[in-house]
Parts: sequence; structure tokens; C-alpha cells
Amino acid sequence: MLKLTQFYLLKMKIDLLLILCSFHIYGQNDLKLPDTVSVITYRIKGKTATGYHTHEVKEPFVAISRDLLSKYPYHSYIELKDCRWAGKYKVLDIMNSRHQKTVDVFSKKQVKYNKVSCQCISALKN
Repeated sequence: MLKLTQFYLLKMKIDLLLILCSFHIYGQNDLKLPDTVSVITYRIKGKTATGYHTHEVKEPFVAISRDLLSKYPYHSYIELKDCRWAGKYKVLDIMNSRHQKTVDVFSKKQVKYNKVSCQCISALKN
């Protein structure tokens, strides 16, 4: 009975080791936790920080606060979850330095919404 228990313990250790190795091999050891950010809308006519005119941009885009710029650089994609603005957006603009952990969703409408909390993660372009 003792040998059988030792066998199963050894098998569990080997299985765990294989799982950890597969995470390392396939790059899944860099699991990223979402950032909790405040989300508001904004509307401008003119150029973004990356030089694009707002009327020329065809895909949804955001401006992010400067503290998030190192994690979500220009032209990267972010995904917002668990809020009114859930979806994928391209980072094309930055916000004033007084904002912290904030994302501005560009809106063509004149409507302003209240600031809400949202989950933000890096995303790949579809």
C-alpha cells in the first residue's frame, strides 16, 4: 500500500513539473493580471499624440494616462472588460499628466459619460 501511495505522489510531482515546463516553453509563464482603470469618453477634432487626424482613424481608439504608457505603448491594442466600453481599442493618444490609471475612449458623439471602473489588459489585433 505504501509503495502505491509513493508511486502516485511521484506521478503527481512529474505531472506538475510537465505543466510548469509547458508554461515556460509556450511563453505562458508571463500571465498578466488586468489593471483596474477609470474610463471616460472624450472628443477632439485634430491630431492625436501619434500624429493621426481623428477623422482619419477608422478603428476604435483610446488615450491613456502616462503611467500606463510603459505597459501599453503607442499603437498597441488594449481590451476593456466589465464596463460599458467593453471591447478592443488601439492606443493612439495620451492624457494630461494629472490623470493616473485612466483610459479615455474616443467618441464621435457629443455625449459625456460618468467615470466608471473597468478591467484593462493587453490584446492582440484581430
